Amino acid sequence: MACGKSTLLQALARRVGGRAFVDLDSEIERRAGMSVADIFRVHGQEHFRSLEGRVLAEFAGTDAVVACGGGTPCRPGAMELMKKAGTVVWLRADIDTTLRRLRLVPGQRPLVDDVLADEAALRERVAAMMSERFPYYGMADAVFDSSRLETEGEIADSAENFINHFLR
Repeated sequence: MACGKSTLLQALARRVGGRAFVDLDSEIERRAGMSVADIFRVHGQEHFRSLEGRVLAEFAGTDAVVACGGGTPCRPGAMELMKKAGTVVWLRADIDTTLRRLRLVPGQRPLVDDVLADEAALRERVAAMMSERFPYYGMADAVFDSSRLETEGEIADSAENFINHFLR
């Protein structure tokens, strides 16, 4: 959540040809005809996770670079599917960067929107989510620091670094 996956994915797609780049949340939104926040609100988190699992399974057998949401690898069998399909890279940003990014897009993060205005509550919620998700994220093949995605220069440098480490 708010690790910079969409920003990095867009930068990668501009620089690397011949490969599909898929933002799982965007693909789910396209298919559902509504935003992730609306899917959560109208149908609930379990429905969203079910859609997420189906779409992930479709792309797991391809050569696509798939950026998944923060909860994706935490579903039973999801991390195993991802690792079977290819290299799994955990994009990790520090908590202060994550909190700042979350505040930039109010109304789009259903798991934290109710506490965005309360710094202490937001920090506590995000820390708890990170703690719950860590065992799954820890199964990734590699970790990539995604804290430096704030300026065009940082995005370009991060994309080049990612390409050199994982896509060559």
